[in-house]
Amino acid sequence: MKGNRLVLLLFLSLICIIYPANAERIRYNFTKGAQYSYTYTRQYLSGVTAPIIAPRKSSDSKTIDFIIKTVGFQENAFILDIGNANATFRRYISPNGVIKGAPAEDRDTIPFFLVFPDGDWKIGTTIKQNTEITAYGKKIPVVWNLTLNKVDSIKNLAVITFVTQFGVNDDRFFSRQINYSGKIIFNLSEGVIHQADWTSVYKAKQLCKENAISRNLWSFEKQTNHSLKMTGVEK
Repeated sequence: MKGNRLVLLLFLSLICIIYPANAERIRYNFTKGAQYSYTYTRQYLSGVTAPIIAPRKSSDSKTIDFIIKTVGFQENAFILDIGNANATFRRYISPNGVIKGAPAEDRDTIPFFLVFPDGDWKIGTTIKQNTEITAYGKKIPVVWNLTLNKVDSIKNLAVITFVTQFGVNDDRFFSRQINYSGKIIFNLSEGVIHQADWTSVYKAKQLCKENAISRNLWSFEKQTNHSLKMTGVEK
């Protein structure tokens, strides 16, 4: 009987090796009392063109170190203090990334928590999420397309890519475009973002429409490269 059980266990082990799991459940899992250190770097390049001036370009870069401290877990939400010596923000984050609360401040100040699906996420599939932001004095719909590209079972890391679609409509005077795209490496064993790199592109044009004629008065484009890296954990 023991021999039969051993053969069955070996068989099941071989099945798991030959046919690895093709789905994962991605969840944040901050440890109470832990401090997660991160470095955020932002580099941008912008340019303005207009018929009456020479093209102008500018660039800048900035690096910020900050920590995420886990205060506790209450009502199915992690209580997190995010910041550094200059400023700290409190966030209540559900295990799948929904912001449950942001006391005494705008909850969109630090919107770098992606929202993961509730159930298992099949590798190679894309999920679509509909959200909205407030800009230009109105609500703008945003569609997030997140893809679970692969899972490294040895390093216990998941690679997630994303692109966005902003519902910014042209009007008589302005044309605007906003796009985000990037990649996140998620640490499955720790339940936190290990690294993230993404690009945001903003384009704007001022138009002059007279009857059937449309002329560009000026155009502006700004591309920002973002990089987020975990630098340490204290428990």
